[in-house]
Amino acid sequence: METSSMPTIRLRVTISVDVEATDFLEAAEHQKRLQTYLSSLRSEYPEASLSVRDRRAPRIERSRPVRAMHARSGKLNVYE
Repeated sequence: METSSMPTIRLRVTISVDVEATDFLEAAEHQKRLQTYLSSLRSEYPEASLSVRDRRAPRIERSRPVRAMHARSGKLNVYE
């Protein structure tokens, strides 16, 4: 008899939690709490992992002044 093997599907499940902290100590407390939750997840899913990254707010840049049209026209400047 032939043994038929079913193809397996490997999934990556991502849970995102955005946390705001006023300093590194508060951020460490949040990370510690999340690691506690992770340990209970590992009882069912031993390969579960935790990744904590810094997400800074995007910079607000000043808009640059628009250059004069002749700068984009392809015309050469006349030098004397």
